Amino acid sequence: MNAGLGFLLALAGYLIGSISFARLVGRRVVPDADLGSTDLDLPGGATIEYSGVSATSIGARTGPKWGMVVGVGDMAKAFVPTLVVRLIWPDESYHLVVAVAVMLGHNYPVFYKFKGGRGQSPLYGGLLAVDWLALPVTTAIGVVVGLFLLRDMLVAYSLGQWLLIPWFALRAGPPEVAYAVAINLLYTVASVPEFRSYWRMRRSGELRQVSSWRDFKSAHPAMGTGRLDDEDG
Repeated sequence: MNAGLGFLLALAGYLIGSISFARLVGRRVVPDADLGSTDLDLPGGATIEYSGVSATSIGARTGPKWGMVVGVGDMAKAFVPTLVVRLIWPDESYHLVVAVAVMLGHNYPVFYKFKGGRGQSPLYGGLLAVDWLALPVTTAIGVVVGLFLLRDMLVAYSLGQWLLIPWFALRAGPPEVAYAVAINLLYTVASVPEFRSYWRMRRSGELRQVSSWRDFKSAHPAMGTGRLDDEDG
């Protein structure tokens, strides 16, 4: 890899990642809302404050339709540049650099005082361009383990991402493993406030275990109950 070219591609990826579809959509559907503080409803009637600005905050406020619109936009902003770079330089690892840089920009956008989301949508979008098969396989395993074995929503929601590390260790090489580690660290560091609140509620008993797919789906932030939709009738 050429260091100078790698830097320019990383910078371009970061700036693309800094585009906030949540804010663009939010201006239309919740123009007066403070997207930087959103209450997420969890199993058992518990509520957790989410301080990111992403598909999660839009979905929790308006329901799944607009949450999915934002999620698709955030996935596309990672998928498209990662795929383009991979096609141009198929024998290099520049596409991995771009995928990580887009997620970094999403989590810490320069256009919005470095206040962004947690990175799951761009993580998935970049992963589709890196190794599309990894997404359904690791996600399915993570949901099965979290939902039916450990009965923990957070495990079901995020274990699949961590499984990318052994996945690439078995199927690819050091650059892909480094990529998997980097995207997981970005997601974890950005999610620290929510993780702390979640584990506090689990220890105190405020948050019950998930026991069914319906539990998991209804608690998923981007598939929320649709507060604005409910208010509209």
